[in-house]
Amino acid sequence: MLNHLFTQPYTTIALLEKHLGVTRLTATKYLDQLTATGLLRKEKLGRNNYYVNVALFDLLASFEKGEEVR
Repeated sequence: MLNHLFTQPYTTIALLEKHLGVTRLTATKYLDQLTATGLLRKEKLGRNNYYVNVALFDLLASFEKGEEVR
């Protein structure tokens, strides 16, 4: 799970289901728990929920802008 979350700037329930081989309910539970801790941010777009790894997303965005990484 950590490998999946820290190599992708975002994930979905379906992607986590496939990656971990768990049920939709279990994947949802895991992602909601990580959202509650602040590690992920849940974004609803249309009918889908996307779980954004904010720290990784910000890091990747800083590389794109050419900022120095601290």
